[in-house]
Amino acid sequence: MSGGNNRTSMSIFSGEAVEILEKACKIFSRSFQPLYPLIVKQVSEGTVIDVNENKYIDFTSGGGNLLLGGNHPKITEAITRLIEQRNLFTFQKSYSRDFVEFIEELLRISPLKGDARALIVDSRSEAVEAAIRVARLYTGRRLIIGFTGSYHGLTLGAQSISTDIPTRWKRFEEAPGFVKIPYPDCSRCFLHRKRTECRIDCLDYLEYMLTLGILENTAAIILQPLRSDGVSPPEEYLKNLRDFCKENKILLVVDESISAPARTGRWFTLDYYDVDTDCLILASQISQGYPIGVFLSKSRLLDLEPNYIEPEVGGNILTITIASRVLEILKNEGLIERAERIGRLIKKRLEELRGELEFISRINGRGMYIGFELLKEDKPSRILGRELVKECFRSGLLLKIDRESTIVISPSLNIGEELLEEGLEILDAKLRELYRARTRF
Repeated sequence: MSGGNNRTSMSIFSGEAVEILEKACKIFSRSFQPLYPLIVKQVSEGTVIDVNENKYIDFTSGGGNLLLGGNHPKITEAITRLIEQRNLFTFQKSYSRDFVEFIEELLRISPLKGDARALIVDSRSEAVEAAIRVARLYTGRRLIIGFTGSYHGLTLGAQSISTDIPTRWKRFEEAPGFVKIPYPDCSRCFLHRKRTECRIDCLDYLEYMLTLGILENTAAIILQPLRSDGVSPPEEYLKNLRDFCKENKILLVVDESISAPARTGRWFTLDYYDVDTDCLILASQISQGYPIGVFLSKSRLLDLEPNYIEPEVGGNILTITIASRVLEILKNEGLIERAERIGRLIKKRLEELRGELEFISRINGRGMYIGFELLKEDKPSRILGRELVKECFRSGLLLKIDRESTIVISPSLNIGEELLEEGLEILDAKLRELYRARTRF
């Protein structure tokens, strides 16, 4: 592996980094806990350089926001042109060709069938809140159903439908009108069915609750087709859920904030299922981390009175310009198809390792979003996961740990294949070291 030893020997806690970290610890909320003590100086397509000139391969896409890395020349060019034109304005109180063309393209590629409209807000959380408000207004019902292990944002409604880390959400009081049901996770079925035995009994559970009158006041069901640990529902579940919603006049809201655009090897994860939906949510992955929430829905749902939902900003020309370029780059550079191919390569490497190292558990994900777990005594281990992430960081590889025990691999879609291979070599070496240390005792 080239360069690994050099990274390990370079100092992280010295010079300017120490000064910045000390100030940050004094002035930031203690709830702000970055995964790494990393002071970023520069980013590119797949790498991060800190203020001490340490170089890291980034398998997190800047924590999930930098779909195209941090320095794509076409995005840089578009931003430079905006600045030169002195055209940095806020959209809320005006129209713009850039906004119209962006939404037209987004609606063209979206899985929404028939006439659709868009609402631009300032974050994923606000887009989820908009979905909740629209669903309740349109149906005249109040109950919103979500799924266990999902995350939808930090505002009260979004938080009330999120349970990605139970210990975190127990610290807050939920708003009324929200119910969580088991996510259709075939790799860990709550009904203890084997995949070959599956008859979508988990959906029967939902239908049974409706017949009892428990869920008769349901306005919408909100689902992530790719959960943050890489788990997706089986195809038959999602198709049957769509039919269930239509039959019972319940809106289906699909949150693709982490999975679209193109992350999973399709424009949207829903494209794998060929399933229509009523509402679709996107967030800052589409705009390289610049704040945005996108709520797409069937036209009838957004036929609202003026200012019924009025965001603080609702997008700005910089964010929309970047988002437009992202869509253009994904299409023109063949990155959608590449994401599927690279994802297969990553999964293959992990499956080969699992065959050798018994403590690697389930592997889930689509395209360039893959999650896997480490086991200790047949149970997912948060300690082993955090140890792996820490050791990879020391060797120059950035990984994310999700839901306390799932290691997530989600590089930028344009990461170079040599760089990707180097990162996988680091991961391979550290997994083997951890396995040897574990089996020694």
